[in-house]
Amino acid sequence: MHLMGTKRHSVDSKLRLKLPAEFRREFGDQVCLLPMGESLYGFTPEEHASFVEERFGEDFNPRNRTQEDLRRLLNATTVELDIDAAGRICLGKVPEAYRPWVKAGKPVVVVGNERRFEIWDDESWAAMEKEMLPKLETLLYDA
Repeated sequence: MHLMGTKRHSVDSKLRLKLPAEFRREFGDQVCLLPMGESLYGFTPEEHASFVEERFGEDFNPRNRTQEDLRRLLNATTVELDIDAAGRICLGKVPEAYRPWVKAGKPVVVVGNERRFEIWDDESWAAMEKEMLPKLETLLYDA
């Protein structure tokens, strides 16, 4: 799976968001949403398991309280949602503390980021994009 691109959408009155068609093709009937900073990360259930495993991997020690607590919190804050027949997910099922910027009628940005998509508040995305675009050239050219 290699998701890419940026799509602007609005959240409907029932706090549902229609996923871009090209993203929906990569997902079955479910998506795992993980609150992460100013966005929500969207994974297939399998990619979510891989994401968690990559973060802890072979060095994970279940007897290390901090590692165990972090892994637990990462899994506990993830919400598994059904994708309806119209390709929508209900963001209202994500606890409000993790999505204060999700409001009916408010624009959001859905961004492909390789093995996941991200849902951003339109204003937060614009601020991050403005800050990072000048730095993007450094990936291509030496200073």
